[in-house]
Amino acid sequence: MYYRASRVLLWIGVLLLGTTSMLCADTAAGLQAFRKADYPAAYREWRAAADQGQAEAQYNLGILYLKGLGVARNPEEAFRWFLLAADQGQADAQFQAGLMREKGIGVQKDYGQAQVWFALAAERGDAEAEAALAELFEQGYGVQKDLARAVYWYKLAAEQGQAQAEFRLGFCYSAGRGVGKDLVKAYFWLTLASKQNNQDGEKLRSELARKLSPDDITKTELSAAEWKPKTAYVQNPLR
Repeated sequence: MYYRASRVLLWIGVLLLGTTSMLCADTAAGLQAFRKADYPAAYREWRAAADQGQAEAQYNLGILYLKGLGVARNPEEAFRWFLLAADQGQADAQFQAGLMREKGIGVQKDYGQAQVWFALAAERGDAEAEAALAELFEQGYGVQKDLARAVYWYKLAAEQGQAQAEFRLGFCYSAGRGVGKDLVKAYFWLTLASKQNNQDGEKLRSELARKLSPDDITKTELSAAEWKPKTAYVQNPLR
C-alpha cells in the first residue's frame, strides 16, 4: 500500500477532564510515569482510570498492550481497549482501531470496518485518518474505488502538513488522477513532501523539475517556502 502507518499514536498534548479529580490524577500520573519509561506504573494508573471509563486512559492502555510496555504484548486486548475509547469518540483510538482492522493486527482484517473507523476520525480532523481513508478510496479497499474522493481526503490531510498525503496529492496532480492534471500544483505538493524527507516525493519532484520551466520552479518553490498548514498538524512525540 502507498500509505504506511506503522507508527502507533499516543496523545499527550491535552488530557481530557475526568469525571472526578481522582480520575484526572490517575491519567496525569500515568502520563508522568510513561515519560519516565516507568511503564508498569503507567499501566497501573491508566488501568484505574480506564476501568472507570476514561477514554484517554483506555486509549493509552491500548498502546501499552499493543507495544508490550509494562504488560505482556497482547494485540487482541489492545484492540478491545481501543474500541472502548473509540466508541466514546476518541479520535486517536478510532484511527488505531481502523489501522488494526486494515492490517489484521489483533483482529480479523476487514477493510470495510477500517473505513468506518478512519472516516469517524477523519471527520474529527485527524490528518493520519484522512490520509488512510484517502488511500482506501484510491485503491478501492473495502469501498468502491473513487479517485475524486481520494483526492478530497488527501488534500485535507496535506493541508495539515501530513507528508504522505502531500506526496500522494502531488502524484495525483502529476498524473491527472482524480483531479485535473497540473504539474505546477504537483511540484508544489511534492516540494512540501520532500521537505519532510519523503523520498517518494523527492524522486517524483526531481522528475517533474525536468518538465517545468525555471520560472515555474522558482515561483513554486517560493510559494512552498512561504506556505503554512491551515491547521497545525502536531505529530505526537511518543509515536
